[in-house]
Amino acid sequence: MSPAPGTTNTGGRRLAGAAGNAGPGGRPTRPAGTPAAARHARHRHRHRVRRHRIVAVGIALALVGLVLQLTVVQVLDGARYAAYAASEIRQRVGLPATRGAIYDRSGRLVAVSEPTVDVVADDLIIAAPAAAAAALAPLLGQQAAALDVALSKRNGYVVVARQVGASVEAKIAALGINGITFQADPKRVYMDQSLFEPVLGGVYASGHGDAGIEYAYDRALAGRAGSEVVAQSAAGDALPVPPEHVVAPSQGVGLVLTLDEPLQVEATKDVESEMVRTHAKSGIAIIEDVHSGAILAMVDLVRGPKGAIVPAPSNLALTAVYQPGSVMKLATFSFALQDHLIAPTSRFTVPYEIDIGGYWFQDAEFHPTQVMPATQILAQSSNVGTIKVSRLLGPARLYRALRTLGFGAPTGLAWPGESPGIIGTPATWYGSSLGSIPIGTGEAVTPLQVLDAFNAVADGGLLVRPQLVAGTTSATGTERFAAPAPRRRVLDASTVHELVPMLDLVVQDGTAVLAHIPGYTVAGKTGTAQVVNSTGTGYVPGAWNATFVGFVPAQAPQLSGIVVLNHPTPIYGGSVSAPVFAEIMRYALRHFGVAPSAPTTVAPAG
Repeated sequence: MSPAPGTTNTGGRRLAGAAGNAGPGGRPTRPAGTPAAARHARHRHRHRVRRHRIVAVGIALALVGLVLQLTVVQVLDGARYAAYAASEIRQRVGLPATRGAIYDRSGRLVAVSEPTVDVVADDLIIAAPAAAAAALAPLLGQQAAALDVALSKRNGYVVVARQVGASVEAKIAALGINGITFQADPKRVYMDQSLFEPVLGGVYASGHGDAGIEYAYDRALAGRAGSEVVAQSAAGDALPVPPEHVVAPSQGVGLVLTLDEPLQVEATKDVESEMVRTHAKSGIAIIEDVHSGAILAMVDLVRGPKGAIVPAPSNLALTAVYQPGSVMKLATFSFALQDHLIAPTSRFTVPYEIDIGGYWFQDAEFHPTQVMPATQILAQSSNVGTIKVSRLLGPARLYRALRTLGFGAPTGLAWPGESPGIIGTPATWYGSSLGSIPIGTGEAVTPLQVLDAFNAVADGGLLVRPQLVAGTTSATGTERFAAPAPRRRVLDASTVHELVPMLDLVVQDGTAVLAHIPGYTVAGKTGTAQVVNSTGTGYVPGAWNATFVGFVPAQAPQLSGIVVLNHPTPIYGGSVSAPVFAEIMRYALRHFGVAPSAPTTVAPAG
């Protein structure tokens, strides 16, 4: 059979749509719905499905990753991120401890810490510095213009005022200035800054002691600071959230000093008056309880740059050394008596001057060669006679005498910066030292060392360690008294029995008659010596140190004391220091109720 018109013989298969489906140029196109087209469509469908699946898988993986990240953030690292968040509003702040108060021996308040605050500004937050300055200035007593400049520096932290009281703090808080906060900063207040300043020292802005008692006992006085965690806004304002992790501060321990305020006032007045009268450049006075070693008064005054008499910058009685002069004759006479080399009646031929190691040593006033008993040599303070007595001791025993009486070593007061003094050793002494050392011009000592040596005589031969702190008091009022000061025997009782009348005669009929106190016997010694040049060579022209040291009553001692004046006119210890000693002791004897003493029957010098 022939094919029908319009068809092609394809081996029995008919190409559907062949008729009328020629493409451009007469090429026929493959009709839709053919097996090839179907395959192509299925391929595109599978591609779309695969792409959708990939996108779905990607989205699923992203969701899984996000879930994992959220899990890490919220579960594994939740605490860390929570801490980050909390740190933005929560800050640990210090809670300063209240510094312990200081009292005199009778409980009179000497120093105390008052609660005050520092006014602090975050000038990055303060929107209107000029307006803030205008509001703050009258409350703080500052100039508004200067305060405006300070608040306009944009450094984020400005201390506007330090140690502001509670009333001013309340007025500033009422202004509601955004960016103004307060920090606790207790203020140290002294009842009479000038009266005890060289002894007490002061307190740094950090709250720690800078010198004196405040420094020496800083750890006990300071207590232990506390802390707490508080919530603050970005402006630094406190949020209404209770503090957390509070560590309460521990208040410092209070100190009870051995000093007696009324006696300190009297001693300061008397030293200052004599400095005015004699034009002295400095003045020191120490009064001590003979048996306990308690320091009852300690005065350190100097002339300021403009001539005004002011408290010394440090406790010169312990930190400054000086050539004491004839008060050092105590070492020679006490140990010559103790070693039985002399008796009070031992007689010596005493010329006006003597050559020792190529240097001539003279007495204060010219006199012909004369025979003098040891008692007169000490009473009249003969340099030449003392040197002759010292020759009996020799260098080794003289050095032992000085060290035994406490010279060349700290007093045991544990004072910051205390000088041990300079006495050298026989190996370092010059040939002339056997003339200068016995009369107090070849060594450098502190006034407290000199007083303690004489106090040992007053206490029957026992050297007692001086004390400035009688005890402590806790925040609850519990008092703890210091242990009795240690004592050691340095002189035999028999030596003291011979020596005290000799020192008594110094006041009765010797160089210190101006130390006499009506109704009481006084024992002591004067000293006058040139001021050593600060360069270490020679002496300052016309500059002298004048000293008197002694104890009362002579036969039953209760109080000992020393007065030192630098560069006075007149220059002698018996003329300027002895009367100050007498004036202070008159008050002290009445103040402490010491009964008058019977007069002694010592033979006059001569």
